[in-house]
Amino acid sequence: MGFTDDVRQALLDRIGPGKRYPNNKRMADELGVDPSQLNRFLKRERGLNSDSLGHILDRVGVTLAFCDEPADAAREVCFRPPDTGGTGPGAPEPRADDYLAVPLAGPAVAASAGLVPEGSVEGWVLVWRHQESIRFRSNLVAVEVGRGELSMAPTLHPGDIVLVDRDDRDPCPAGKIMLVREPGEDGGVHIRRVCTRRLDDDVELIYYSDNSREHPPATYRLGRDFGGDINGAIGGNVVWAWSDMTRK
Repeated sequence: MGFTDDVRQALLDRIGPGKRYPNNKRMADELGVDPSQLNRFLKRERGLNSDSLGHILDRVGVTLAFCDEPADAAREVCFRPPDTGGTGPGAPEPRADDYLAVPLAGPAVAASAGLVPEGSVEGWVLVWRHQESIRFRSNLVAVEVGRGELSMAPTLHPGDIVLVDRDDRDPCPAGKIMLVREPGEDGGVHIRRVCTRRLDDDVELIYYSDNSREHPPATYRLGRDFGGDINGAIGGNVVWAWSDMTRK
């Protein structure tokens, strides 16, 4: 099949009971397109111009990747059929395309660009991709809060796992929890809240914790300390977290 046919089939595969969109109308509403236009496209009665096709691809979270660029960190999931006949009579099996396998890595590795090296993957976290905070995101990596790391308590505790979107490095609005780097080759990588302040000739970055008494804020400048590259200061936005409720 060609590219247009691949897109059409991918959309059709996501319509129906138990799928991402229960029917064509719901898909059209969520994608922000005319229902009749979408129906004619799915029935092969007409094509889409580049603007309409691009709009649909943007809304479903498709990204363009060239062969010389690093791919997203997360991986597609494949479930093996159970040997015992499933979880119970009539119980539906999980759908692989509803999940992403996200690599678990150390903070420094997670904050870097490109693929997570195979030798640095500490495990995999299974993520339901339709959760609102995760939907349309794919360049995700998981990070475990380290032992004795209480800077973000009571929000996060040692052993909690956060999910970081490495494509979202915008510190606005203020107060977002992010994976941040300290300046220098040996600078540490931490989970902190971030806010910014515009200066005459630079941008001030303030990293602050939820436990400010023991972990006071740290202030840096984007141009002076990171060469003006926000990717050197911020590794990604924390979009989800798993906590051990026995500690709450």
